[in-house]
Amino acid sequence: MYVGDSLSLNMWQSMACILHSSLPQPANISYHRDAPTPNVTFLDYGVTLYLYHSTNLVDIVREKKGRVLKLESIDQDGAALWKTMDVLIFNTWHWWTHTGTSQPWDFIQVDSTHMVPDMDRLKAFEKAFTTWRNWVVDNVKPDKTKVFFQGISP
Repeated sequence: MYVGDSLSLNMWQSMACILHSSLPQPANISYHRDAPTPNVTFLDYGVTLYLYHSTNLVDIVREKKGRVLKLESIDQDGAALWKTMDVLIFNTWHWWTHTGTSQPWDFIQVDSTHMVPDMDRLKAFEKAFTTWRNWVVDNVKPDKTKVFFQGISP
């Protein structure tokens, strides 16, 4: 499963194309692009590639105040699904640099008692990355699941 933003989408599409082109044709494939979790299944091999869109890996929650980026809360919608995967390839960074109307949040909840309109993005990213890392350590079984993190694209 690829988890992240549009870079993850590009990697997911590329991997699907690489696998498809390496198979004897016609390949027996099931493709669900518009599913809540887009996926490509190579039916003869029992292999499914999933894509889970999560721009920041931590929660962005709609509240009365607006969209709140919660640095201490992992993306709850994805976390249960992530636990079931054999391979997880995470990516985030691109949306952390956006400001103004193009950023996907209105406020940043730094911890359980502090909410700010903005903060140093590297510090926010570090806190969110620590939340993600802690989730991986606490929830992923290394004998079952391999985890990769794709950093910022060069």
